[in-house]
Amino acid sequence: MLVLMVAGCQSLGGQPAQVPIADGSYQLQHSWPREPVQLWQKVEWKKGEQQRIFMVSAAFDNERLLLVALSPFGNELFRSELSRANGVTFKGSEAFDDSRLAMQVWSDLQMALWPLDSINANLSGVSLQATQTGRELWRNGELLWSSVSEDKNQQRVIQNKPMGYQLTITTLEYELLETDENHLK
Repeated sequence: MLVLMVAGCQSLGGQPAQVPIADGSYQLQHSWPREPVQLWQKVEWKKGEQQRIFMVSAAFDNERLLLVALSPFGNELFRSELSRANGVTFKGSEAFDDSRLAMQVWSDLQMALWPLDSINANLSGVSLQATQTGRELWRNGELLWSSVSEDKNQQRVIQNKPMGYQLTITTLEYELLETDENHLK
């Protein structure tokens, strides 16, 4: 078990984190471009017949981005951080030991939540488009990725067609974090 935990703790820092998308890629951003926030979210991940439900605590600010995924019983499934200082770090449990999945989830979250111009500046080979209900990524007439927001339930459904999964994210709490700048306003 100790070997699995050590193997699951990876620092992927230094180099820019690139996530493949279609014939191009997306360079993950290491900071949140808005006021610092903390989110508590329920996430349903579906791929074919497989389904997993977990809770995510996320903290976003201009220095770092942190995701901690917990089982419904409160056990930590994985922890991933993006920061300017350390690049990308990932620590997963036996069930979530693939850092590539965490990188893909970071990509999905950023493409769904970050400002559109910021996302497109970090995409190569494709571009993300705004729709009436969310965002879409197309290539040669084929829908590759979409994010649809259902505001009444604070819910967002992300379809990642190349990876073959769907994320349904329900935001349970959204809290602005107190900073010196916020406090002075």
